[in-house]
Amino acid sequence: MMQHLNTLTQIVNAASAVSDLTRKEAQYRFVVAEGGTLYVHITSALVQIQRTDGTAVEVSASLQVPIAWRIAAEQDDAGAYFVALRRSVVGGLASAQFTLSVPASLHIMLRLEDASLQIAGVSALLELPPASDGRLRIVLPEASR
Repeated sequence: MMQHLNTLTQIVNAASAVSDLTRKEAQYRFVVAEGGTLYVHITSALVQIQRTDGTAVEVSASLQVPIAWRIAAEQDDAGAYFVALRRSVVGGLASAQFTLSVPASLHIMLRLEDASLQIAGVSALLELPPASDGRLRIVLPEASR
């Protein structure tokens, strides 16, 4: 009986270690001057945006198969930059969720590829053009870029 209990404990410990290798939580924080910009480029993930008070941008990342993700984060006088790209070799099994908590005084520029977007606290008119392939594409006219 004791042998079975030891074996079961070893199996549970091994499963826990494997689980820890396949998941990762990460936090990124930037203090950006009022009127600055958060530039974001994310592929193949769920992106949630919520507006907050204050001056700090916080990015919470929940990664499944963390080795499948390349993440870079930087900051300068213009604002903060966050890039999360899924690697194509091992990325097919990977997923991720990014929650962006952004002060209301900051501009947000998003470049999303094959991503899902959720925006909390929206008070605006959003116009989404039709797409023949079922994908949402919003293209700004050249004059506004």
